[in-house]
Amino acid sequence: MNARHPGGVTRRYAFASCFLLVLGLAACSDEDMCGNEIVTSVASPSGILRAVVFTRDCGATTGYSTQLSILPAAEALPRDGGNTLILDDQIPLTVRWISDTELLVKGIGSAKVFRREQSVAGVQVRVEP
Repeated sequence: MNARHPGGVTRRYAFASCFLLVLGLAACSDEDMCGNEIVTSVASPSGILRAVVFTRDCGATTGYSTQLSILPAAEALPRDGGNTLILDDQIPLTVRWISDTELLVKGIGSAKVFRREQSVAGVQVRVEP
């Protein structure tokens, strides 16, 4: 124990522990609070890939979004956001594989776009209203 400041070392350890706990919780971020619900999953013609349309809800302070990911067929939908298309609100998208290297997405309308990739995993993504 520190003679000049009894309990000072203990207080410092307690403060450091609390600080690390808060830092650890912040590192978890709001990604863990988000939930994905699959709307549709469509396999590519070869069955190697799939296009997954899903809605994402990150809690009361944010609205829903409609998202699209192109994934290997055997891979589960990750807990994070879409890797291909992210739209504000719940939008009734339709997806159709033209070939193993081209995906057609319809129904975007005038939705606000947060992310729109032209190509993912070697697949050209064509978006039509």
